[in-house]
Amino acid sequence: MDQSIAKKEKKILVVEDDHGINSLISYNLSKEGFEVVSVYDGLTAQNRISNEVFDIVLLDIMLPGIDGFHICKAIKDDSAAYKTFVIILSAKAEWQDKVYGNLVGADYYLTKPFSIVKLLEIINELLVMRNKEYSVSNRGILNKPLKEVRV
Repeated sequence: MDQSIAKKEKKILVVEDDHGINSLISYNLSKEGFEVVSVYDGLTAQNRISNEVFDIVLLDIMLPGIDGFHICKAIKDDSAAYKTFVIILSAKAEWQDKVYGNLVGADYYLTKPFSIVKLLEIINELLVMRNKEYSVSNRGILNKPLKEVRV
């Protein structure tokens, strides 16, 4: 399958209240062939996630309305959306924030400022894992019986 065709089938939600950063991310993802939906606050993001299926959510933490940590936890707790990968994009770079991001189910925590190239690498890695039916969150190896796990 052509990689650009595969990417067009992938839908990404960009949740970022800074219009400049949101536009930059959305533009570059669209240029790479992804279907992109942009929102600027937590409540709109939550509504879109409730009504649409996304492959990946790029999620800022400090948002108007509902913060990104709550949105991430809601995605991972939702049986219809838990397979959605969540990449946190945040200026909050303290180790406590990163640990909390992991606890609420984020698949990756990328601190600002970040490189678009690095973001695209992370997205592509997650999509490769999806194609292998593996996830870095609470699925994949953690749900296999112990006798099947090899080290």
